[in-house]
Amino acid sequence: METRRLDLSQHRCPMSLLLAKRTSKSLAKNEMLQIKVVDKASLSDMMSYFEQHLFDIQLEHADTCSLLTIIKK
Repeated sequence: METRRLDLSQHRCPMSLLLAKRTSKSLAKNEMLQIKVVDKASLSDMMSYFEQHLFDIQLEHADTCSLLTIIKK
């Protein structure tokens, strides 16, 4: 299954969290979504949300952004 990508580098909370939630709801079981985030508050809010909703989470930091990969269980 191909990894879906969501670029939220132009968005800040609460819009980035809303877009991430909306996109994650359309994931099939075991499907991956990679989210590009630059805002630290948005990243923190997304991680909390996805942990509470039992997604597997992987986080990578790059120079200018963070890549949050979630997998729907």
